[in-house]
Amino acid sequence: MRAEHEVQIDRPVGEVFDFLADGTNNARWKLRVVKTTQIGGSLGTGTTFRQTMRHPLGFNVSANYRITAFEQPRLLSTVITSGGPIRPIETYELTEAGSARTTLRYVIEYQPHGLARAMAPFLALVHPLFAMEAKSVDRARDILQSGSASAGDQR
Repeated sequence: MRAEHEVQIDRPVGEVFDFLADGTNNARWKLRVVKTTQIGGSLGTGTTFRQTMRHPLGFNVSANYRITAFEQPRLLSTVITSGGPIRPIETYELTEAGSARTTLRYVIEYQPHGLARAMAPFLALVHPLFAMEAKSVDRARDILQSGSASAGDQR
């Protein structure tokens, strides 16, 4: 299961990367995220975040994650580490498209393993959520282009 979305952002690539890597921004641009808190020290590969999301049925669930790739300012990848059997991988690929423009390609994917493979037909029901999540980078673009991307700003 996989969904992807590409967007052009009129901001420098480093600024876009920093905004996306700082998980405390997630509630501002990911519709279902309630709160995200960084656990531990500096930001980089291995950094973990405690995250709460709204489940499609309305209750809150844990969706903690860990950064698995941190190649500033070009590649950021995370994996969900809690919150149920589906643990997707999110990948952000950033390309400089001029001095102050960035192309962002976002991919969210999940490969069922073991017994989860038998559930593959039912997992197809989750694909629309993945597609919606992939398009959430449009909200990140809007925040970045509005100039309100600093961590202290709220929705």
